[in-house]
Amino acid sequence: MIVAKAPTTAWRIIEGEAVILSMETKVLRGLNPLGSRVWELIDGKRSMDEIVGQIVREFDVETRQADEDVRRFVQELLDKGLVTPVK
Repeated sequence: MIVAKAPTTAWRIIEGEAVILSMETKVLRGLNPLGSRVWELIDGKRSMDEIVGQIVREFDVETRQADEDVRRFVQELLDKGLVTPVK
């Protein structure tokens, strides 16, 4: 699966952490460093496997755990309308 940031989001990286505003719900969310890095890697081109691989390389985490965490996090972003699947 490949996802892209929804066009209805505004975001910034501030001191290494992402702050995301949903323009539809007017809800502001802050992400921890790992979530922020996943957010940065979501570009509409990278697959989940590519994002997981990058997280494994950058953080001290095993592939299985990274895969579970990234997929769960991306599903939360999908559920909140912050990212959309790329066809």
